[in-house]
Amino acid sequence: MSIYSQFRFRVACLLPHCLRQMVLDFLAARRRRKASTLKARVEDLRNLIIHANPITKLPPAEGKLRLLHEGNTVLLALFARKCRELGLRYWLDYGTLLGAVRHKGFIPWDDDLDVSMMRDDFDKLLAALPTIFPEEEGFTWRMHAFLQIGYKNSPLSIDIYPFHFYKEPFNQENRIEVDRALTQYKKSVVFQPPLINMTDEQIRARIARDILKGAPPADEREHPGIFLTPAIMFTKNTYLAYEDIFPLATETFEGIEFTVPNHARQYLRFFYGDYMAYPSSISYKHPLIERMVRETAFEAAVDRFIDIYGKQI
Repeated sequence: MSIYSQFRFRVACLLPHCLRQMVLDFLAARRRRKASTLKARVEDLRNLIIHANPITKLPPAEGKLRLLHEGNTVLLALFARKCRELGLRYWLDYGTLLGAVRHKGFIPWDDDLDVSMMRDDFDKLLAALPTIFPEEEGFTWRMHAFLQIGYKNSPLSIDIYPFHFYKEPFNQENRIEVDRALTQYKKSVVFQPPLINMTDEQIRARIARDILKGAPPADEREHPGIFLTPAIMFTKNTYLAYEDIFPLATETFEGIEFTVPNHARQYLRFFYGDYMAYPSSISYKHPLIERMVRETAFEAAVDRFIDIYGKQI
């Protein structure tokens, strides 16, 4: 404690209680004003930096994270090529879609890939996995509520999410019904540890019972509503009009054209609000990948992947 602080403390102790309280209140208010002024100055500095560095003009990542981006670009292009060969529809989703629209490539701090498919195409992809992404060549798969394809000894990864057709087009009434059903599903399944590890078949059975209420999905020609498998806990309840997704459009991502939702910018606003603004915090999305980037020597594995599969896209 400084001599000045000791002096203030001793003077305060000599004052009557009511006067001492007034002094303490005054000093506390003064500290709050200083903190408020500092916060305002920090906010002004942040706005100045943002004004000088628009989010759309940020440079790409560097070092190992950039190498991860380059490897994942090859993985995404390989995935897209396999889908074209098999006649499967997919679209960029979540952070990958945001990167395509806002940065024309990876968000500089992103660390994986996200795409989505309709359930029928998703099932065809699952059946073809041993042929198009063979484990003998180093590919890895993990399946729960969504599919994750990776490459051994590296953080390369693409997450593939299945969407479903609803039993009819969405309207104001059945949107409320679906939202309630998705919320109830998450409460009864996603947030219950014994049930979170249900198999894909069990998840599909619950969707048929709890979301579709026993009715079959409508024919696509009827332009039914579309909803995301509700066993993915980190997403908001996702139910969209057919026209929000189809017909698919295209966006450039890392110099390559990929398919995206028909109304990609409305779709992003649904998930992120003001998707052109800086996020409140900038960090890796997955702690495991962050740890690998910081601590694991995966450069040789990613270089090998790019050398082999970069020629196939």
